[in-house]
Amino acid sequence: MALAAGIAALLIWLTVFFDPNDYREHIADGISEATGLHFTIEGPVRLSLRFEPGEGLFAEATVENAWLRAVEGIETPQHAQLSHLRFSFPLTQSTQLAGGRLIDGTGQFRISDLDLSAMAVGLGLDPASFNGSMVDSVLAYGSFETGETFFSLTDLEIGIFETEVTGHVHLEGLDQLPHLDFSLAASTLNLDEIVPDALRGPTDAFEWLSLSPLMALGVVAQGSLTIGTFQSGGLVFKDLTVPIAADGKQVAASPVTASLYDGAMRIDTVAHGDGENLDFITRQRFTGVSAGRMLKDMQLTGMLHGRADLEAIVAFSGADYPERLRSAEGVATLKAREGQIRGFDVASLLSQLSQGDLPSSGEWLGEGAYTVLEDVNATLVLGDTHLMNDNLVFRAGGVDVTGRGKLNLENELVDYRLLLELDQPDVVRMLPPPLNAVGLILPLRVSGRWDNPGIMIDMPTLIQMQIQRAMGAKSALGSPDADAQAERARQVLEAELGKRLDSVVNGVAAQ
Repeated sequence: MALAAGIAALLIWLTVFFDPNDYREHIADGISEATGLHFTIEGPVRLSLRFEPGEGLFAEATVENAWLRAVEGIETPQHAQLSHLRFSFPLTQSTQLAGGRLIDGTGQFRISDLDLSAMAVGLGLDPASFNGSMVDSVLAYGSFETGETFFSLTDLEIGIFETEVTGHVHLEGLDQLPHLDFSLAASTLNLDEIVPDALRGPTDAFEWLSLSPLMALGVVAQGSLTIGTFQSGGLVFKDLTVPIAADGKQVAASPVTASLYDGAMRIDTVAHGDGENLDFITRQRFTGVSAGRMLKDMQLTGMLHGRADLEAIVAFSGADYPERLRSAEGVATLKAREGQIRGFDVASLLSQLSQGDLPSSGEWLGEGAYTVLEDVNATLVLGDTHLMNDNLVFRAGGVDVTGRGKLNLENELVDYRLLLELDQPDVVRMLPPPLNAVGLILPLRVSGRWDNPGIMIDMPTLIQMQIQRAMGAKSALGSPDADAQAERARQVLEAELGKRLDSVVNGVAAQ
């Protein structure tokens, strides 16, 4: 009876005499101790009680207009307005709450004017690397649920400029090793609006898709991000899906899929981090993509048209860029059945020559002219800081083209040789010597910096090949063992990628 009277007296005091506005600083201190978020509460604080049949007595606390000033572990000041927070919890757990521990509860929140740029800078991001005005007034609202070992956000909506993100986040195991489960979706995300023009590059999208999962290193997490339309580096991806799995030591993003320029994309990535050391492997597959449109949107060239298949698998490890470059190995293959080079028409030029006409630039040069490309095949091998190709082959307007060479990734110098062959006597005899021998053989050498190389006729090789051709020997640049060596290297990397993917999946399942 005495206990019941005491509880009744306490309830009367809470509902009649207790004013939570007198304890704003204490409430803010409690939030800070429990979360590391330092708030200043400027708006009203309300507390009410309600009885739920079969469940007991609940307290409901409401806070309005609380301002985030700092975050534990981030030196720079922070800015965000918590415009509304409602939290309902069992009154019997009030002592645990006062002690800064999580309790069973539910609620809703609304955050306005969250300055993500200040938070990003505080975490070490260079302020010049992004357009802060795009992320300095973020909105977020949703519902949440808490327990002694978990925290969940549901019905989550985040507004970042023109991008709206929805989904849920669940954090389990707060009393030991936390495990994060999430599912987030956005209708659009345009990184080109956030990244300054001076820092934007044609490969930004692929770097983001391959490297962004590294943010999950060091945590146990599983979930997915889906984006209806994603743009980066000028490229536009549709229906992008990025699944993430991390076991605390490794992180995998597999399979990352999207529709890309009338084709399909798939990326599989696994990374392991240990301090500064990063062990990384990725496979990227593009099937049936409109390569010409893709290269045009990357602002690389508008001359190429056609579909292509590209597959690349690359692995590296190390603590810094030079070490990672020296360790890098990989294989890439390019295949295109048919395409076009805009601006000139080799077939038309050869036709004029075969008829003894002087070439008229108006017929084979210009915006409406193009050369048909057929059966394009090439394999590139990465190793020893060089990107090497020994088996380029395709046909362009009746001319057979082969090539081989390499790019030094340390000094960015390219040394590449092309061989053009034409076996049409009626055309060849119209050419000046020594090009009018048994058949046209034109070796070219491309050399210099990769972004501004020079091209010239390789005269010593030309004379040697013309002699070989006259003697009936076949002129060739390619190495017959190149394809076999590349295939062996690819199989080794594929096996390693599969083993690491299985390791991450099994590691997450065991948590």
